[in-house]
Amino acid sequence: MPEKSLKQTNPYLKDPELRKYLIEQFVASSSAIEGVRAKYPKFTKKLQKKMRDIAAAQEAPKKNQ
Repeated sequence: MPEKSLKQTNPYLKDPELRKYLIEQFVASSSAIEGVRAKYPKFTKKLQKKMRDIAAAQEAPKKNQ
């Protein structure tokens, strides 16, 4: 049975708009480590809200344990 991809299992990567932003952020960050200056994408208020909502949903089950 094939394993699920990171895109399928990571709640932050399930939303296409948020996934695109995060991948661009990861690439810019990795490039900086290698000494390449890349432009970081803008983090819109809409994306900030999505991130907070996902984080809150991930935290909720932990609090109930």
